[in-house]
Amino acid sequence: MSEGTSFEVICCEGWDPAARVLVGRLAPGTARERDAAGEQYAVALVRPGTESPSVLLEIAWQHHFARCWHVDEQGRRRASFEYRLLEDGSLFLVRVEQWTYKTPDQEEFDKQTAGRVEMSFGPEGEGWMHQAPDGYAGGSSSGRAHKPVSELTTPKPAFGEWESLANSGPLTLRTPEAPETDPPLPLEARPWRPSVPLRPNGMVEMFTAGTRFALRSGLVEVELQDAGRLRMSSGRLVASDPAFLDADSDHFTVTVPPGEHRVELSVIRFVDEPAHERVAAAKLVVADGQVATWEVALWPGQNALFLGDGEFYGYGVDSGTGCFADADALPEEVDDDLMEKFAEVDPHVDITPEGADGNIIAFATGWGDGSYPTWIGRAADGTPVCFVTDMLVLNGAQALTA
Repeated sequence: MSEGTSFEVICCEGWDPAARVLVGRLAPGTARERDAAGEQYAVALVRPGTESPSVLLEIAWQHHFARCWHVDEQGRRRASFEYRLLEDGSLFLVRVEQWTYKTPDQEEFDKQTAGRVEMSFGPEGEGWMHQAPDGYAGGSSSGRAHKPVSELTTPKPAFGEWESLANSGPLTLRTPEAPETDPPLPLEARPWRPSVPLRPNGMVEMFTAGTRFALRSGLVEVELQDAGRLRMSSGRLVASDPAFLDADSDHFTVTVPPGEHRVELSVIRFVDEPAHERVAAAKLVVADGQVATWEVALWPGQNALFLGDGEFYGYGVDSGTGCFADADALPEEVDDDLMEKFAEVDPHVDITPEGADGNIIAFATGWGDGSYPTWIGRAADGTPVCFVTDMLVLNGAQALTA
């Protein structure tokens, strides 16, 4: 876009990409109130005399989220710049996507022939790039990317100061004196939502004996099994596939009081096939009390703000088994004898490595291999209550009421 491009500013709920119209026009004062409260809204930068935006900003500070879309003359989104609001108040560019349309009537985001470039960046500027100049119909390439952190960060803009988010160079912006407005839309009717990492689902029901869930593979009922007590001398918790354990395995950044802590398994049993059971989750209980909030457990160097929509940090499993251990209980390496013991999981096993004061409690992991998050449950005062490795067996499932 050329220097000094003039735009009319329209606050709204967002853009309907199917109808290619702005939805739910808002008074600037309403949008400003949402901005201050962290609630989602959108800002369209529209060339005078046109109906579709050239730039569309989607903002939801409550979710540490902002995104800028560039829109072509046909109303197709052709570039996306996604930001996260960091703890220091700066915006960090975490993801860029660009599409190249070959004809004026080509479908938006056409996977077969529209050219596409995708880049993502982590906290230190490390990243990944994927290029498909001619879409899926042509060749593609992927590789590592890197940018200086200074090029990826920008101050959070004050309401109305949209130039830094627009990624368009110098702009001249004008807000109509009497803008057109529409009745407010409920949240579920708004045309977009911010990218939100995976969240735990049904944790109370998952650890309530007798709760039933309807899965596509059948009706299941929750049983609770005591897997023993984890002896922790350092309070530094490790969760991993036990086949990958060694003395250098990372522990979570949140520690727990040293001592012995109960491990409980949520096991689902198929009602029509009682011999068929699966471990849905494993819980390490570190304090009494009710859980008020949940967060993903992190290893050093991770930041949950950099997770994309539906993403999570978790540990990989190749042996169909996970475990809890104190960092001081880790063996120098897992030898064949230990692996034979871990293979006795049915659905859990308690092992004390030779020469260690602490033990390792291993358990079967849901449907088997995969990647599984561990959630931290905190009391209302912020005290850690429990750590739960979620096998995602019940993620998205609804508990059935009696």
